[in-house]
Amino acid sequence: MVALNKVLIAGRLTRKPELRKTPNGVAVTDLLIALNRDFTTPNGERQQEVCFVDVVVWGKQAENCVATLDVSSGVLVEGRLQLDIWYANGGKDKRSKLRVAAERVQFIDKKVENEKYEEALNSYGPDLKSML
Repeated sequence: MVALNKVLIAGRLTRKPELRKTPNGVAVTDLLIALNRDFTTPNGERQQEVCFVDVVVWGKQAENCVATLDVSSGVLVEGRLQLDIWYANGGKDKRSKLRVAAERVQFIDKKVENEKYEEALNSYGPDLKSML
């Protein structure tokens, strides 16, 4: 059986990242990325929907995100899906959250956004660009 766990998203941050450290001193930050999708309804009406995606970033890359990114910063994230499971209320309630574990985060600067966006997409190959 073949398994592939790869995610590629491009969007804007909804809040400024904050740096945390694990008990072992490893840097970590969480990004909340808004992904907009424009579409036309069957009756011809143009609409937009927003999907919010949680992303966790580790190590030096997390430190770079905190130092560089702000609210509404554009990012291109490559990573994998990760299911986090924990228990709340003294172990009574099982909770879970599906999020992206970032393997690579590319910053898309607002001033030269279109050029950086094109450059980032091209680094993944021409097929990805045609899908967007």
